[in-house]
Amino acid sequence: MQISDVHFVLGAASIKQVPKDGIAHIAFLGRSNAGKSSLLNALFQKPIVKISNTPGKTREINFFLVNSPSNSYYFVDLPGVGYAKVSKTMRDEMASRIRNYVEKAHDLKGIVYLLDMRHGGHQIDFETINGIKSAKIPILLVASKADKLNQSEFIAAKKKIKENFRLQNFPLAISSKTKKGLPELWKEIDMLLGADNV
Repeated sequence: MQISDVHFVLGAASIKQVPKDGIAHIAFLGRSNAGKSSLLNALFQKPIVKISNTPGKTREINFFLVNSPSNSYYFVDLPGVGYAKVSKTMRDEMASRIRNYVEKAHDLKGIVYLLDMRHGGHQIDFETINGIKSAKIPILLVASKADKLNQSEFIAAKKKIKENFRLQNFPLAISSKTKKGLPELWKEIDMLLGADNV
């Protein structure tokens, strides 16, 4: 997909601050160290999203307005689930923020869920994905950090994720560093957005 412009719009601390302009949302979610920020920068082809060495730095719901020749939409960077070097109270607030957004954001068209393919999934991944499915939101499971594995590890990891999450097909494997899988990811995002946005 060709992007003509992208810029940060706002960081929403509650569902009340989420834009209500009718523009479609594609949200990105995953554990705190799954590589969301790196993936967004790779898709944007510019370092707009800050990358921290400390997992869990994203605490608000960050909206980036993406303009393409055919349409505009938001990429939404959600706080990471699971591990974060914050208090339990803050983790609970972040979890509640995510849940409220997923359940109440009317313009949410789908969620790209990142899973570090070196680990095959943690309990928090299963719980979060099941919660999204129960909210009837389309979800695309994406295996990140493909460049960290050799060929045999890569094949085994895809098989493990497929079995663990009971997928019909192997997960889309990507690397923000080498750009592996990004064209295929754009095609999936187009499908989530719908024909009017392609």
